[in-house]
Amino acid sequence: MTHAADSRIFLKLLAVCLIISPVFANAAGEHGHDASMRGPITDYRPLTPDEEILQSVLDTYARAMEQKSVTIMEQAIVPGDFSTIESGYPNWTWEDFRDNHLLVEMDTFTDVKYIIKLINGELQGSLGFAIYQYTASGKMQGKSDTVSISGLGTAIVEKTGDSWRIHHLHTSAPRAQLEGAQK
Repeated sequence: MTHAADSRIFLKLLAVCLIISPVFANAAGEHGHDASMRGPITDYRPLTPDEEILQSVLDTYARAMEQKSVTIMEQAIVPGDFSTIESGYPNWTWEDFRDNHLLVEMDTFTDVKYIIKLINGELQGSLGFAIYQYTASGKMQGKSDTVSISGLGTAIVEKTGDSWRIHHLHTSAPRAQLEGAQK
């Protein structure tokens, strides 16, 4: 089996685990939370070396959003093999995300602040995942009020050459926030 085939199998298994884990967590009561997993890791302990790598990749993604930089974004993601789903809206390729989402947001917003904090994550071999909390805010062109949204996300990361990059992102925010941000 090739490395690419192994990677695809790992990603499929990881996706299944991420999909079914809430089912088991809800069965555990209080939505499966324990005291140590209610927020960002740094709220209760220092990051491990692997967690520092994951946080660094997420920080690069956030910096690209704040600086409105496609060049920085391409340092955070796998350009030839990237996809994202944001609150139910997919972009299946880097080009689709860049042209129909990222560049549109970069033209629409000013004074962007983007904060990502790792909640949980792991690296194994050349693949890994990060579960994180995010807050994004900015001013829409022509308006004085700042709009803000926060939620949770999952990133699948892959080691490419000597750096870790995001292969896939999936984010969600509470529906009330999404509806409020669209008004």
